Amino acid sequence: MTNAIDLTENWYAEPFTKRTSCEIPGQCDGDCNCGCPYNSMTELDKLPLIEEIAELFPNEWLAFIVSTTEDDDLQPSHGKLVAHSPNPDEIFDATNMVLWNQCIYTFFNGDFEAMAASYGDQLETEAVTVDRTVVPRAEQPAPPLGEPVPEKLLDLVYSALDKLYQQPADLGEAIRRLRIAKARLTFKPDSPLNRLLDQSLDRLEISPPAIDQAIWELEEGLVEVVA
Repeated sequence: MTNAIDLTENWYAEPFTKRTSCEIPGQCDGDCNCGCPYNSMTELDKLPLIEEIAELFPNEWLAFIVSTTEDDDLQPSHGKLVAHSPNPDEIFDATNMVLWNQCIYTFFNGDFEAMAASYGDQLETEAVTVDRTVVPRAEQPAPPLGEPVPEKLLDLVYSALDKLYQQPADLGEAIRRLRIAKARLTFKPDSPLNRLLDQSLDRLEISPPAIDQAIWELEEGLVEVVA
């Protein structure tokens, strides 16, 4: 029986680094010749099934470029493999190099024990002790107040970006500000900022966080929103 992967073209995609991308965001279209896989990603019948490629790389991290039509799916079905490795850092390094106009799907192709082992010493678990002493409400200390945040929505998002640029990055405060921005967009479901904020939080609320990729996508997305 012929493997379905053999019937598809270019099931493995080069990372297509930003150095070869279109200079202007949104420039890629049917006539674009920048060399990126943007055009072919719209034809699902020519793309291999992710589950078939995954069979070749058990207990590894996999990163795929997926079609925009499946980007919102929890588990996209079709895609081109960008990178595979048992080391999660290598996968996130590879995805940080992928073109701005590509949709990326990354996952670990194995069980939890194997995934935990892939982090090595980076993944540490500590015993949690629970203090069951009951403190009267009147004696409970007030929760600490967070750092004041800008009133204007775009200023708030840019301030989160500033927190990510700090050395070291103030990840917790950046996430807090992005979530406050999301809350302020509750009554604006059609705002293009919603998808941008969701994407940024997805990058930051993983272990290890993809901070460089979140910064890149935030900057590119804000350019389009402000324009």
